[in-house]
Amino acid sequence: MSGRFNNRILLIVLLLLAGIFVITRFTGIKKSGRTLNTDIVQIDTANLTGVHLVQNSAAGGEELVFTKEGTEWKVSNGQQTVPVDEAALRSAFAELLNLKTDQLVARTEDKWSGFHVNDSLGTRLTVKEGKKTTLDLVIGRFDYKPVQSPYGGYGQNRGTGITYVRNYHEDEVYAVQGFLAMTFNRDFNSWRDQTVTRLVLSRLSRIVFDYPADSGFIAQKTGEGWMVGGILADSAAMDSYLNSVSRKRSASFMDNPEMASPPDYRVTFEGDNMQPLEVEAFIRPDDATILHSSINPESWFEVPREGLFSDLFKNAGFFLSGDRQEPVSSRQ
Repeated sequence: MSGRFNNRILLIVLLLLAGIFVITRFTGIKKSGRTLNTDIVQIDTANLTGVHLVQNSAAGGEELVFTKEGTEWKVSNGQQTVPVDEAALRSAFAELLNLKTDQLVARTEDKWSGFHVNDSLGTRLTVKEGKKTTLDLVIGRFDYKPVQSPYGGYGQNRGTGITYVRNYHEDEVYAVQGFLAMTFNRDFNSWRDQTVTRLVLSRLSRIVFDYPADSGFIAQKTGEGWMVGGILADSAAMDSYLNSVSRKRSASFMDNPEMASPPDYRVTFEGDNMQPLEVEAFIRPDDATILHSSINPESWFEVPREGLFSDLFKNAGFFLSGDRQEPVSSRQ
């Protein structure tokens, strides 16, 4: 009798221990998940179809919508839909994927405003893969934390960036390493494709400069070097020009310029295994200079005479004399 009694007690103890184990295991997982969520961002960039960004109030509360059309991304501010600077977008996605959770800094809603992760102070970022929302994040305050090296010296005091974030449907606020706030708190023009020229210099063989009053000329690459009007160009001047114009960008967008007249200036870059790239310049009656590039046909740029315009449009004398201070006149 006592043996059966003891067996019954032993069974009850085992069941109690099993119950305690199950409760501890599951509540422990839940507790640790709320303590530090290391998987804040789980997206597949290959399947992204849309991004919705609502800037914080300090940035004007601007709403930007990024959509993928085929293989190309467009960005809209509700009034315009234009091509995206895809390098900037790829960089932003890379920063998202590389987020490192530093620590849990708050658990309750009353702490949100201090970290700028509430609706008015935060930037809301929503990511979609098809119809599914795979990320809904509030990006808050940015702090820069310098790292003081005991050895001092140049370059030794590199700091780190900390951004505070919150999953939109959760209360917890996390500190993450990186510059996420600076990456996404950018205005509409900062996301647009700013390309004016993008050249592979080794492919270039001919540059045609069309200028007013028959003052244009052609630069042709030969076995001896570049020739301008049948005369061997100064190699240093030509190299300086080519290196200068290989990658040109501008954020000075001018929308709806209504350019009715033909361009006043045009430079065309031609070569092997490349589409000709044309950059046109229009001198308006108010003396404003407008540029348009065939590589970014949906964009127009208003630029100063000194700078981008003078970099692209040179007189023949620049290439022959090596006088690198000689730009083309804006009025021939």
